[in-house]
Amino acid sequence: MTTSSQDLVSQLIELSNQIGSDTEYTRSGGGNSSAKDGDTLLIKPSGVPLATLREEDLVPLDIPTLLHALEHPEELPSNEDPVRAAAQLAQRGAFERRPSVEILFHALIPDPLVIHLHPLTANAITCNTRGEELCEQILGDQALWVDYTDPGIPLARLIDKRRRAFTATHDTPPPAITLLGNHGIIVSGPTKDAILERIDFLTSSIRAAIDEAGTALSGSPSRVAEAFRRAVDAPSVALSTDGLSAAASAPGGPLIPDQIVYAGSFPVVLEATDTEDIVAAKVSLHRAQHGRAPIVAVIPGLAVAAAGMTNEASDNALHTFLDALRVARDANLLGRVRVMDDRERGFIENWEAESYRQKVAATQGS
Repeated sequence: MTTSSQDLVSQLIELSNQIGSDTEYTRSGGGNSSAKDGDTLLIKPSGVPLATLREEDLVPLDIPTLLHALEHPEELPSNEDPVRAAAQLAQRGAFERRPSVEILFHALIPDPLVIHLHPLTANAITCNTRGEELCEQILGDQALWVDYTDPGIPLARLIDKRRRAFTATHDTPPPAITLLGNHGIIVSGPTKDAILERIDFLTSSIRAAIDEAGTALSGSPSRVAEAFRRAVDAPSVALSTDGLSAAASAPGGPLIPDQIVYAGSFPVVLEATDTEDIVAAKVSLHRAQHGRAPIVAVIPGLAVAAAGMTNEASDNALHTFLDALRVARDANLLGRVRVMDDRERGFIENWEAESYRQKVAATQGS
């Protein structure tokens, strides 16, 4: 690795650790980042937090091989996940951890540094029925809008298509900021400082629009939360009774894939007066309706609780759901929140790559 390449990798680690430590932008193992060293992509492993990413964690992949897989997905093995197959073909040397599932869009964006995040403020636009309109209205030609599509090859191909279309229309390179419907953002650039400036521009511009639009906003929640923990047979439960939690209601569905991974697609709705038997019955009904036990319970007008295998897992689930509540609230100020539909949600719920990430997350803090 040349000196300049080493400096770039150092910047990537600094950027990842700084942004990854701010829950405005990501939680737990969410988000990913990469640097390019010639035709080698050095990318964060799946499930490893940006906040603790180290240089030795980075997974090296051959960029030409990844781009060929993107252009010719029909050549990939049909009996396994295409992104994982592409990663195995592009593998340089031996590595224990899987690379991020977003390797393909990292490879196709030519900038030396690329970071993908799930920021709360920006997701007030990405999780919005007026998302594309608001992107243009607030950010103009400084950002590219990409509708929601399945992660992996479909998303990378759509990003590539939108980037080419932008260049054809404007006769300039595509913007360094990409907004992904019901997902998050991608920001790229030549240096850490350039990316931080773009993230700040993005966040402050959308925050100003939200602020301009204005702000909207008895029983025993702890007893019900404990009954919920027992009903789902989890060792830990986290409870929040702050203003956002007290205003919580059951949303119409998840907003982004990370919400499904860490907090589940739907919460169970409990009442502060529910007995332990009623809580158990509601959890049982939820399991029958959705094929899995709830991770989050909403007690309307009072609190939100989340269960997990460890204290860290339940706390992460709770705050992931509260993040979604904040995004939904802000999106509704700007337009109307857009939730993932049944097909989009089902893909994530049954995607092996996300199941793997759930297992990694579940062991943290144990």
